[in-house]
Amino acid sequence: MENNTIAAFHISSNKDGIIKLNTQKMYHWHIPKPLRNKPIQQGDIVLVRTVGGLARVLVIQVFREELEETQKRYKRVVKVIERAPKKESVS
Repeated sequence: MENNTIAAFHISSNKDGIIKLNTQKMYHWHIPKPLRNKPIQQGDIVLVRTVGGLARVLVIQVFREELEETQKRYKRVVKVIERAPKKESVS
């Protein structure tokens, strides 16, 4: 089963690689099927649809949600802007 939902915070600014987040409320978005073949991970920055247009968010959590059971409708992730750095395995 693949993940189909993200929980994320809005990015209020991104200057010189320093990201400021609006952490007052965490929001959820649906991951469309075409974006699931390269899984979105925690720490990725993605472009999402919002009431005010498109916005960039920092992914905090990625999980599977049975939308038929929860009866929730989320706006969609549009694309991945920046992948989180790969974690080096310590051997």
